[in-house]
Amino acid sequence: MKKGLFALPQAHVDAATMDAIEWWSTYGSETPELAEVAKKVLSQPISSSYAERNWSTYSYIHSIKRNRLNNKRADKLLFVHSNIRLVSQFSESYKEGPFKEWDINPESSNLESSSVRLDDMQWESLYKDVAGKAKGKRQRVD
Repeated sequence: MKKGLFALPQAHVDAATMDAIEWWSTYGSETPELAEVAKKVLSQPISSSYAERNWSTYSYIHSIKRNRLNNKRADKLLFVHSNIRLVSQFSESYKEGPFKEWDINPESSNLESSSVRLDDMQWESLYKDVAGKAKGKRQRVD
């Protein structure tokens, strides 16, 4: 059940007619933290660049050379590629290397020369020493 200013009939009318940021400035005083988050989210510019980047990556993954991939497998590879790219953004070589341009101008990304590849990743966090076993033995963590 709505309470306070959110329960007012005028709030519902204004929600349909007012600018969203102005509405939150008017009716968000009872929930200042929520109003602040809403204003920040609503202030973000709308862009299709993220979707375009995903489509570009998808077309790279599901190219003519790899046309036998089914959609589910290609989606999984896209997920892995995107997450590897996110992880690489925290490495020193990414911050100082030629790929920092991706953050400045993401439209100029070149997927063929990606700084991080699946083969180069070291998944040390996926393994841990097994307690009570001989040193050097490792166990996979699922």
